[in-house]
Amino acid sequence: MTPAPKKGFDLIALTSQALQYVRHTRLMAAMGCLGILAGLVYYVYGTPIYQAKSLVYVRGYGSPLRTSEVPETVQAAGMNRHITQEFTSRRNIIEAARRMGLVGKSATWEDLIQVIPSVQASIVDASHIEVTVLAKSPQVVRDFCSELVSEFRLQQEQTWAQFRDEALERYTKELQALDAKANDGLRSLSEFEREGKMTESTIEQSRLNDLPRDMVVTKEVLRRMVDVKARLDSLPRLPSGDLALPDLLEELSLLSAFEKEREVKVGDLLRKPMPGGSSPIATAGTPKISTEVIVQPGMVETLASWQTLEKERRILEDRQKESAKQYLPGHAIMRDFAAQLEANERGLRSELAILRQRFDLEKEHFEGKLKQLESRIPEYHAINEKLSQSSQTYSDMEKNKAIWDRAREQLASKVAVIAFSEDRDWVEMRFKGHTSLRDDIPVSPNKMKLLSISLLLAVGGAIGVPTLVNLLNSSASTLQQLEESTGLKGIGIVPHTDKEILEDVCRAPSIGAKVPNYLLENFRLVRSHIVLHPGRTGSTHVIMVTSARPSEGKTSQAANLAWAFQSMGSRTLLIDCDLRRGRIHGFTKVSNELGMTHLLQGHCTIEDAIQKTPSPLLDVIPRGPITIGTTDLLVQSVFTQFLDTLRGQYDQIVLDTPPVLGLSETSSLQRCVDGVVFVVRAEKTSRKDVVDAVTLLRKAGAHLFGIVLNDLDLSKVNNYYNYYYYSASYYEDLENPEDDPPPGKSPLRSAPALT
Repeated sequence: MTPAPKKGFDLIALTSQALQYVRHTRLMAAMGCLGILAGLVYYVYGTPIYQAKSLVYVRGYGSPLRTSEVPETVQAAGMNRHITQEFTSRRNIIEAARRMGLVGKSATWEDLIQVIPSVQASIVDASHIEVTVLAKSPQVVRDFCSELVSEFRLQQEQTWAQFRDEALERYTKELQALDAKANDGLRSLSEFEREGKMTESTIEQSRLNDLPRDMVVTKEVLRRMVDVKARLDSLPRLPSGDLALPDLLEELSLLSAFEKEREVKVGDLLRKPMPGGSSPIATAGTPKISTEVIVQPGMVETLASWQTLEKERRILEDRQKESAKQYLPGHAIMRDFAAQLEANERGLRSELAILRQRFDLEKEHFEGKLKQLESRIPEYHAINEKLSQSSQTYSDMEKNKAIWDRAREQLASKVAVIAFSEDRDWVEMRFKGHTSLRDDIPVSPNKMKLLSISLLLAVGGAIGVPTLVNLLNSSASTLQQLEESTGLKGIGIVPHTDKEILEDVCRAPSIGAKVPNYLLENFRLVRSHIVLHPGRTGSTHVIMVTSARPSEGKTSQAANLAWAFQSMGSRTLLIDCDLRRGRIHGFTKVSNELGMTHLLQGHCTIEDAIQKTPSPLLDVIPRGPITIGTTDLLVQSVFTQFLDTLRGQYDQIVLDTPPVLGLSETSSLQRCVDGVVFVVRAEKTSRKDVVDAVTLLRKAGAHLFGIVLNDLDLSKVNNYYNYYYYSASYYEDLENPEDDPPPGKSPLRSAPALT
């Protein structure tokens, strides 16, 4: 895939963009003056601010015992940030201003900044800081820094004295209380350990650790047994109550599969019926007696003996079938086979009875076991809760003791620091003088800075506001905008023209015949675009002219387009299909007594409706008197029939139709025509309206020849630059001096030049 070619510098596009600002010349000048005026007003009425930069010497003395928890003991020699922040704190600044008499005793920070807007300190090196003071008075900027140093030293002395006395008394009492707390914690741990509660709870918990797992296993076994029993109970039974042989084998399979899932092994406990009676199946009313026995190796093999019987039965049945081919049913051999099969079935039923009885007893066993396990759940939770409480209590007691021990050690260190450091001078601070003093010429307002800001505001307003106006302008100004918005091509423009000239459709044939006339050439250019781009039928016989909304010039465009067709020798018919506000009869100076409204209602013939104009090749069907209901006839077959009749009589038919948005006729009329010319009024019609209208026409299947930009004011520089070749001055260059008519008789002068 080849990369897209890079766009070079386009001087024409840049010039076109720059000309967009020409129409806002007055606005740009006003915004520029407003920016300069704002700077001038601020300079005249702004309060002057003076500045002083001073150097302060700082030396810190350390303590034998230093700790960050006692701020007064932190060494100041390193010019740490704490000293700088404390020096320029609000409290220190307000107190210094009170000593100078700048504010009263009840003044707040908001009151202070009215006199001293800013006080800032920055570190210069290990022993110096620079203080910058901005004030509204020259005397304040000269003296405030030295007063600030004095106030800081005074506050430091007062703070240390108060801290020393209060801290020693408070810390001593707290130290005694912490000693008592630490001793109490040690005794509590010893008593708790002697009681043995932790050991007892741990032993009891280990005894019940397997209880939840046993419950889950037991519940799962019972769930499986319930499913198996439901399946067994659903098997159909014979009238005698016994199972049929296939169902008997199915029940044996289910019971065996269940016992296989349980994986009965040597050494497991199983419930088995007590020996007694000739039948292994208990009779009704006989109590169920069972006992738990340990599974021995020989017993595991008997659990699946029914499968051996079933295998023997299949062998007997196969032999019986083979013998049936040779012997009659009453033969001794056949009777022997029947007896063996009957004995085999009795064995299977006996095995089923044993498995079913063992299954029922096991179910009762697990149900009882589940109840027993559930009854011990409260005991299990109680033991766990007791152990958790004991563990938490012991842990809290250990943490509590550790907290008191650590607090006691920290407090003892603080007392030692204060006791050893009470006579120390922590910070030495001296005012050394001004490094920069502006008490005669204010730093604000600064002339050069204010001038720069004013110019920046002026230029920003002069460019930004027109740019914003251009961005917010949604009207259609150029054909390029319309082509990008709609995807249609622009087929021409119509410059802003006097109404009398524009509506003079029946103009003399000599106008524009010899020397090109800029207005008429524009209509001929639109005509050429239409002829060169046939519609969906392959012809440009019937042309519809419409717009997005009213008052956009579609009627004048339709009338002059009809003139352009007849001027090239085509027999042309202009039809006014705007039955609400049609004005074609005013353009062509014909009678409006008979027209489309009468024709659609059948009150006149086509010949009666067609009106002749002074131009021999141009006929007109006017609107006719406004009649209710005639607009609906436009979209019916009656209008299509009239149009088909007229196609054979004229070379070109031009329809002036209503606007697209808000009315239904235009979208329906497009089916009868070969194409649509869409008219847009320059700098009036919204691009959104154009896009919406074109979208509606496309949805209806219309073929659009293109867009005509109407009423374009070429007196504006940006429009003249883009469309110079549509102007009168362009066509003046085409005049042939040898063929010039006498003065005052020029065809070009017959249509006044546009301004």
